[in-house]
Amino acid sequence: MAQKGRKRHVSITDVAQQAGVSITTVSHVLSGQRPVSAATTAKVRRVIAELGYEPNQLARGLRLQRTNTVALVIPDITNPFYPQIARGLQNVLGPAGLQVLVTSTDADPAVEDAAVQQMITRRVDGLAFAGYQTDHRRVSPAADVGIPVVLLGGRTTRPGIDVVSSDDVAGGEIAAGYLIERGYRRIAFITGAERAGAPANRVLGYRHALRDAARPFSAALVVREEISRDGGARAMERLLALRQAPDAVLCTNDVVALGALDAAKARGLSVPGDVAVMGFDDIEIAALTTPPLTTVSIRPLEQGEAIGRLLLGRLDGSAPRGAQRILFDPAVVRRDSA
Repeated sequence: MAQKGRKRHVSITDVAQQAGVSITTVSHVLSGQRPVSAATTAKVRRVIAELGYEPNQLARGLRLQRTNTVALVIPDITNPFYPQIARGLQNVLGPAGLQVLVTSTDADPAVEDAAVQQMITRRVDGLAFAGYQTDHRRVSPAADVGIPVVLLGGRTTRPGIDVVSSDDVAGGEIAAGYLIERGYRRIAFITGAERAGAPANRVLGYRHALRDAARPFSAALVVREEISRDGGARAMERLLALRQAPDAVLCTNDVVALGALDAAKARGLSVPGDVAVMGFDDIEIAALTTPPLTTVSIRPLEQGEAIGRLLLGRLDGSAPRGAQRILFDPAVVRRDSA
């Protein structure tokens, strides 16, 4: 006699009946060994999630020589932007029976290279890679052995390496444009030390906005520092010490902007009365600062979900052969700091 209250086991037959497809089709969706249309794949995955179906992952992994794991390599686990990426990735991969392994590299190229090699050794089924320098050569060893790869940011035309990115040049342009439209005259930019990747592209957009508004560019107003809260505070101190201090400061991300707010507060300055501060990314804490931070949203949760869909497409064989790129348009989130 079955025990009262015991959760009924959901079988592959239940999934097939609910989705209106054959057991074989469900098996193909799970294994990725046979092509299934995108619409049918989506329907089967939705039913799997609704019913809570849990296939025997160990047996299936041994049979298919898969580990049912996907790696997410990020530069800074303390930056709330990246946990949002991980959450979005898990939202998509979890219902498909895939686990996400997260490793943080502190943006150290040697650590990034070692992380990629480690994930190859662990035989992960897919790799999502985020670095301050979005160079596809760093992840090429994984692609060389047939591991599907998605880069967060950058560009690539190499088969087997897809890209999910925000339009960082446009982001820098609309952020600076927002400040210009509100009458700020001396706009500074706090960015990272690297002259490539998302921070560099945001500075490029900032320069475009200045040019379009017939504003002069001053190299003294672009401060390069460690991309961290402490780095943002140090950079802000340098800017405020200038003979002609800025009346607005654009930061390469919200964590840096928090440091800029710290430095302004330490000097007893009013934000935005004495100096405006604007960030980038729209992490959750941006709405909770004093004052709430004006920033640029690039939808990290949705970017993580897009990465997950690209990896699943590679694993189930439904993706096109060529490299794919999904671009997210940035949008200003107006709050009180600028």
